[in-house]
Amino acid sequence: MKDDLMLAVVKEKPAPGVAIKKIPIPKPKKGEVLVKVKYASICGTDIGIYNWIPWAAAHIKPPLVIGHELVGEVIAINYDAKSTDKRAGGAKRGAPIKPQRSEDLFGAVERQNLPKSEILQNHQDIKIGDLVSSETHIFCLNCYQCTIKNYHVCENMKLFGIGRDGCFAEYATIPFRTTWKNSKKIPLKAMSVQEPLGNAVNVVTKADVKGKKVLVMGLGPTGLCAGMVAKVKGAREVVGVNRRPYRRRLAKKIGFDRVTDKLNPNEYGTFDVVLEMSGNRLGIQVGLDAVRIAGKIIAFGIPKEDISVDWGKYLINKELSIGSIFGREIWTTWEETSNLLKSGKIDVTKIITHEFKLSEFEKAMKVMKSGECGKILLKV
Repeated sequence: MKDDLMLAVVKEKPAPGVAIKKIPIPKPKKGEVLVKVKYASICGTDIGIYNWIPWAAAHIKPPLVIGHELVGEVIAINYDAKSTDKRAGGAKRGAPIKPQRSEDLFGAVERQNLPKSEILQNHQDIKIGDLVSSETHIFCLNCYQCTIKNYHVCENMKLFGIGRDGCFAEYATIPFRTTWKNSKKIPLKAMSVQEPLGNAVNVVTKADVKGKKVLVMGLGPTGLCAGMVAKVKGAREVVGVNRRPYRRRLAKKIGFDRVTDKLNPNEYGTFDVVLEMSGNRLGIQVGLDAVRIAGKIIAFGIPKEDISVDWGKYLINKELSIGSIFGREIWTTWEETSNLLKSGKIDVTKIITHEFKLSEFEKAMKVMKSGECGKILLKV
């Protein structure tokens, strides 16, 4: 039936490109919510998936709906498969679920059917009609890292929009355990950008920037967010480096103290903290030179090639502290990110520069690849 189909961006084949096509609306499995997507935002990772770089080929099995940053309205919650089949009007198990706003689709299912894990305790009040986003790292709750609450680096992790269907679609399912209920005090568009902003919050928090001179290498959306967060967290000076004038102008507009296309060697050895957001080989080298003796580097950008480091010169002689970030701490980072947005201390909508319809994904990707943009939203 026509009503059972939705528009989606699908990685259909193990090759460059995507298909924008109608596919069946997904049915939430036990422990999942079904959302009507309002906005989704494009990540740099999505470019690699589109281009089918080796990393994407190693992590994705087509066909797959891509996309992992979103805000959507909850229209169904499958607490218990047996109960929901009965309460959905006697539909046969496996039959497509027609999206509804009514509470009686899944909302009346008894709460005692919810999982009892500690990680879910703060998310048991999610109900139909709520606006939610998704944590990308889908954790197992059973591995060693999960037992010590390092859920974001779960040893059996699946990635939303990479290891399972994502959100570049009119509807999407999200595991209940990784569904984040948004505060109504946050602007709708900002809700869809919390995932990358959360990355920046985690990077800057780990860097401990208060009162320090900070260098941000790479001014993509997450680098731009890192500069905003560093200022809020009391950095003495925030300097951004990027080769694109567009990104430098945007960084200056949102509060960076200085921006440049190339760091003057006279400043080498003067930065207390370097936030490496680019993953660029030359950028990483500049960062190693720019940081002062006994300074700190936090790595976030993922290189597309092997990186060689003069171990003795930098790690030993300079006695550097080098840390890294892989996503957001669950749910600590999300709580801090939400508080920053609710308080107005961070206005992430300032880095949203373009908006396209879902059907215009190819146009959006063209702009994204050009680098002449900040964050790009898809209005669904």
